Amino acid sequence: MKTIEFYMTREEIGKHIFTTSAYTARAREAMGTPPTITERMQATADDTALLAPIMDNSAREVTAFIIRYHPGSHVENSNDGYRFTIQVPENYPTGNADKLKPAIENYIVNSTLKEWYTNVKPDEAAITATKTQNDVAAIEALLTQRERPTN
Repeated sequence: MKTIEFYMTREEIGKHIFTTSAYTARAREAMGTPPTITERMQATADDTALLAPIMDNSAREVTAFIIRYHPGSHVENSNDGYRFTIQVPENYPTGNADKLKPAIENYIVNSTLKEWYTNVKPDEAAITATKTQNDVAAIEALLTQRERPTN
């Protein structure tokens, strides 16, 4: 078995959430959504205390998904972020390790925003739920790939 380890800070995930929600709000405003609604759509640093438990839940969800494919994997949740440890077989493609971290981060971001939008703009939550499903498919593809033996 090989071990893949990486760390994601709450700060970097938060910035990704803030940026994504801001761009989504701007796009919806350009499509005619009233500014009073789009302002609520934008998660900011002031919302960190509300977003933290949602991020934690998203990290647990993606870890449970990973464990289905790679038992022995886990995530350590600290005040600063998440340390993922994923146990993979020896024939796991080395290049996939670099792709796994951003795929998992996208899942955490979109899953967190899906819950955020459920409270502030429910129709946007449905759109973000589709993004989350696409993230799961991308993670699954990365987790199930193997290199063929060269013998």
